[in-house]
Amino acid sequence: MDIRLFEASHTGDVQLLHKLLAENPLLLHSLAPVSTENPLHVASIAGHVDFVKEIVRLKPAFVKELNQEGFSPMHIASANGYFEIVRELLKVDPILCRLNGRDQWTPLHYAAARGRVDVVGEMVLACPESVEDVTIQGETALHLAVKNSQFEAIKVVVELAIQLRKANVLNMKDKHGNTALHLATWKKQHQVKYNN
Repeated sequence: MDIRLFEASHTGDVQLLHKLLAENPLLLHSLAPVSTENPLHVASIAGHVDFVKEIVRLKPAFVKELNQEGFSPMHIASANGYFEIVRELLKVDPILCRLNGRDQWTPLHYAAARGRVDVVGEMVLACPESVEDVTIQGETALHLAVKNSQFEAIKVVVELAIQLRKANVLNMKDKHGNTALHLATWKKQHQVKYNN
């Protein structure tokens, strides 16, 4: 990636972005084949909502690209709890919260594991099927929230799963045969209660 484009992405400088595009209108279109990280990844890491909005408007295809670590911009934004960026990316395509990255982790998995409650709620409401997605270990977002003691995220996932008629997720087993409730019991997390 051009160093000036990287700098614009890193600092969230939309004016510099437009200056660079005036100099080279094909700048964003020539990146994808040669770059492992696009400006949307960089802006998502830095949390620059306005820059993200502009890049998404100019080159929406960037939303589905994975960097060399296996993260899409949605993975990055959800793991960091950047709610506004997540919301903007979901406007492009709600299915982005189901995009598989490294070890088949989706953005919802990262948000649940890190306790990003607002992000979890937004993604599940945008795409209810996402609560059923599993990692390579067979873990749902609920499993990951339990394993990481993210009690508020557990509560949100359970409530939304029931409300959206996805309660089957409460009984889903990981590759070791454990439901989220089994994990909570093993970890002695008495706060985790739900009817299955």
